[in-house]
Amino acid sequence: MLPSLFYVPRSLKTRLKRKHNSFKEAGVLGKHGKMVAALTDEVVIKHAEPEHLPSIIEINRLELPENYPPSFFMDLLERFPNYFLVAVLTKTGEVVGYVMCRIETGFPSEGGFTIVRKGHVVSLAVKKQFHGKGIGKTLMTSVLDEMIRNSIDESFLEVRVNNEKAIRLYKALGYHVVREIPHYYLDGTSGLLMVKKLR
Repeated sequence: MLPSLFYVPRSLKTRLKRKHNSFKEAGVLGKHGKMVAALTDEVVIKHAEPEHLPSIIEINRLELPENYPPSFFMDLLERFPNYFLVAVLTKTGEVVGYVMCRIETGFPSEGGFTIVRKGHVVSLAVKKQFHGKGIGKTLMTSVLDEMIRNSIDESFLEVRVNNEKAIRLYKALGYHVVREIPHYYLDGTSGLLMVKKLR
């Protein structure tokens, strides 16, 4: 049983579920259970659902030093459902990874004065026992495909300067380092701003 830290109020689950159902009826999201991508016969990528939130929050707590309150996950799921994906085991329905993003409007990350739409990759995590299976990469390629379909101009993210594995993944996906952000994280570690042009 999950600790109370991961509890999502039933009233909020109901509200999120209603909003998701309205998106599906309007054709914004696929029908419940429809996968975005198949990694293997064992793992599929799907749009996150309200019932996935406790598992997503648990993965975030266990795998990443940057943690967020449950309300933050709920807000992104409600506002940006197309850009919140989960990796799920086909046999059990267990969530083993997620990526969540939000869409922002502003100046290009590499400079300039035109206004662009930017896909901000807020958090990506995969359960440790499922590392090395390409799940993180497939989550990222799936959400980037969604951004391209919706005419997002660029995608950007922040990553710890010492997270070499993640930096290699993002570079392989076409991101490049724009600049270092000193003391970006709460523990004083600097971050790298990485950007990928989509249009």
